[in-house]
Amino acid sequence: MATLGYKLENTQENTKNSQILHTTRNGITALGVYNSDRFDVLEGSEINMAKLVHLPKYNKQCRELLDDSIIVSKKGKYILKITLTFNTPGGASDFVLGGSTNGRAEWKNTEGKTLDELYRKS
Repeated sequence: MATLGYKLENTQENTKNSQILHTTRNGITALGVYNSDRFDVLEGSEINMAKLVHLPKYNKQCRELLDDSIIVSKKGKYILKITLTFNTPGGASDFVLGGSTNGRAEWKNTEGKTLDELYRKS
């Protein structure tokens, strides 16, 4: 997958000293880690394959990952089998949830604080 331009990382390495965030909407649950210059959607996250993403490149990426069995169907849900890196939290939430989303509002910690609240510059 790295040869196709996808950054693949070790999930345990990504989550060390990082706060795991989640997004849940329309029955989809995904986990991720924000590292200020990238956003990693963690292995095991659910992907909404029923709703097209606003940016065609993510729809193409979803199809390729499905064809390569990196996204698999399990009990009626589509599951990501690797950790996938995105340049922005919005790109990550678009990919996971479909449509056009605000990643800084979609990704939250266990207390319900959004990424924007956690990293807002005062």
